[in-house]
Amino acid sequence: MEKYISLTVQPLWENYIFDSEISEGAFGLVYKVRNTQDQKFYAMKIQNLKQLINKSPNNQSNEIIRIFREVNTFKLNHQNITGFHESYFTDDNKFVIITELAETDLRTFRESNSGFSNKQITDIMLQILKGVNYLHNQNIMHRYLSPDNILVFENGTKFKICDFGLASHNAESFIYVGKKYFKAPEISNEEEYSYNNQVDIWSAGIILYYLCTEYYDIEGKRLSDIKKKDPAYDFRLPENRKIFEPLLNKMLSLNSSQRPQALELIADLCLLINEPFNKHIDEEEKSIEAIIIPQNLATFNITLKSKTEKVNEVLAQIGHFNFPAVQNIHPNPNRIFVDYIKVNHDEYQGEIDSVTKKFDGRGRKISIIGNLYEGVWKDNKLNEYGRYILNSGSYFVGEYKDGQQSGYGKYHQDDGCSYEGQYLNGFKGGLGLFKWSDGDQYYGQWVDNKRQGLGVFTTKNGNIDFGQWFLSKRHGIVINIPKDGGKIKINKYENGKLKETELQTDNIQIN
Repeated sequence: MEKYISLTVQPLWENYIFDSEISEGAFGLVYKVRNTQDQKFYAMKIQNLKQLINKSPNNQSNEIIRIFREVNTFKLNHQNITGFHESYFTDDNKFVIITELAETDLRTFRESNSGFSNKQITDIMLQILKGVNYLHNQNIMHRYLSPDNILVFENGTKFKICDFGLASHNAESFIYVGKKYFKAPEISNEEEYSYNNQVDIWSAGIILYYLCTEYYDIEGKRLSDIKKKDPAYDFRLPENRKIFEPLLNKMLSLNSSQRPQALELIADLCLLINEPFNKHIDEEEKSIEAIIIPQNLATFNITLKSKTEKVNEVLAQIGHFNFPAVQNIHPNPNRIFVDYIKVNHDEYQGEIDSVTKKFDGRGRKISIIGNLYEGVWKDNKLNEYGRYILNSGSYFVGEYKDGQQSGYGKYHQDDGCSYEGQYLNGFKGGLGLFKWSDGDQYYGQWVDNKRQGLGVFTTKNGNIDFGQWFLSKRHGIVINIPKDGGKIKINKYENGKLKETELQTDNIQIN
């Protein structure tokens, strides 16, 4: 079963012993604590919900959304992303996040080590960019990268990205966020602007400049302002850092489309230190290297039509299926294309294994009742990518494993409801957005087709419930934000029933 984030209510120090204060940030205090169960040390970030809501009466929703963004990154799992341990609410209305404990941050580490070698800088940038590449592959842009948000582990040999309170899960954003000197030039407070995940490449470029010079500005001027004034300006580095100049100026291109992707930068850094690219990329990228497009499969068309008019109508609306343009480097030698065969009353056109006669490769199947299934097949089951269109008009497009939806997918019901998000073993499982035909919607975590974990439910009238769900019912702490300006309430639910209101505060509306 898919694991989900459990946000229990418990005393602040129930399982932890205070050791020392680490820092005080904009979003709460951070302590070094020891867990009484495993006796390990962790970092504890404490955020006072009441203070966060009252601190900016015009932006209560923004504060709640920031917490939700951070919670949505807890399941990230990468060697260069700070590891999450647990989170919970306290009896006195605080929200606690427990993460692995770092030795220091990159800014402090750099300030105390002035004799950095180029090899050290390269190693740090490789680790940062591997973390950025992982985030971008998860469709996440950090938007707040700086030396303060790079943590240092293992005696200054391991570096990890932290602080995802301003991270975005969208391909494009319009929100004005970022740290003053590290913010990309396209992040503007003008009325009409937008940006994508290449803002993280700019921020990483400023981090590289900082590592090389110990400055993040030039005579008090932000590098973004210099670049906006003169797009052709080339940034210069000290003589002993000249090796990084070409890379730096690619990362700090004014036009975001001209900045390299993180994976390209990793390859460039490997060239600088004469190390193989394979040594520094993750397993998922290695699998991308090991694929080719066989010439005989470069153009592949399927024309089989369903006998059900409704299916053909939907097919015409959503267009042709875009098959993946790659195959394994070792394709099945027995694979052949068949123009039309019948298997147990179903019709199939596509690739099969000539020995086993099973569907193997790209193809389309029409069932006896007119349902359509197409995509990449293995042993008669959809695998990797596929879609189906039922004779009722409902359809799904997304990732498959062993014949079941697993991974990212989009589902549209014939009654007008829709879902877009993660699947596991044929069920909604992970993070996803469900929209009802009447205008209500839920964005959050799912387990076995049920709303389960942390989520935001928005009614068609604009009321918001942000909090915990179990078996599709409110269960635990839920923050209610009414559209009409009524009081914001922090409620405690049990199996969908309101047990008590923990806290309520005015919801000030600004015209």
